[in-house]
Amino acid sequence: MFQKHKPRIFVPRAAAVRLARHACDVTLERLLPADALRPRWSSGSALVYIGGFVALFATTSLLGVLGQDHGNAALVGFSALATAVAVALALALQQAGRPVAAGVLATLAVVFFAFFVGALESLIGILDNDIAGNDWQPGTLVLELLTIVAAFAALSRFRAPLLVLPIAVVFWLALIDPGAEKIMSIVAGLILVAAGHAVDRSGRKPYGFWLHFVGSLAFGGGVLALVDGTADWILIGLLSVAYVAGAYAFGRSSYAVLGAVGILATTTHFIQDGLAFVGVFVPFEIGNPQGGIDPWQIALYYVFAGLLILALGLVGERFARLHGDTEA
Repeated sequence: MFQKHKPRIFVPRAAAVRLARHACDVTLERLLPADALRPRWSSGSALVYIGGFVALFATTSLLGVLGQDHGNAALVGFSALATAVAVALALALQQAGRPVAAGVLATLAVVFFAFFVGALESLIGILDNDIAGNDWQPGTLVLELLTIVAAFAALSRFRAPLLVLPIAVVFWLALIDPGAEKIMSIVAGLILVAAGHAVDRSGRKPYGFWLHFVGSLAFGGGVLALVDGTADWILIGLLSVAYVAGAYAFGRSSYAVLGAVGILATTTHFIQDGLAFVGVFVPFEIGNPQGGIDPWQIALYYVFAGLLILALGLVGERFARLHGDTEA
């Protein structure tokens, strides 16, 4: 008697990849509204964003002062009031057909809500602001989760890409382990960049901007914090050029901006601390014999840095024209 064996079902690798991608798309559809708000950059929208951020920093500073002067109980009330006012203004602006301003006010409401949750947790004793940084607190996790939930809830209503900013920042901070901040910042950056790329591929590109920006900032900041010595600064310079290449690969100009900042930072390092390293490769003395560097040499270094950035821009434009790419 021969036993009958059930035939094995093999799933091709390509089919498995398609299934995983479909699952990712379904998750994104549930979290991110399909009809994302696409702010048109203009003088009016620029002033809305600038005014919103000024109001954000001023109000959070005011809440901090009120909390120090009157305690957590007062901070709970004032932050709840700030949240309610911001939500009311956001809803009124949305009703009036001002979606960009409504999205900015909704973002402020999420930040003020985070203040409210933190103050409430401190009041009831599950969050201690004076505790050592290496000690984990359950209140911190609750605060981070509620902030992200509030941001997603506001996102479903207002469809403003700016609301992804608090989500990305809180995720970055949540992933940082007090014992390995630099490494975990790099890990968080890679995850956020991957998430931004997935959002771009899902047809919801406006939402991906802040994921790419915060992710590239977290990754670059973690690498920069690990820098120790001239050899590492050479790596920073190469990484900066890679960022510029990433701007065209992802179609995101924020990488080009951060890459240019990295090139200038590398140039500044070699002007101040790396003159001996550069002197190995030239047949003449560099810098002032009494120490320091002449002003004309400083200017010349930055001329070379500027020309390098310009050349990378020209090469990138040619690449974009050949491939028909657009940036955001």
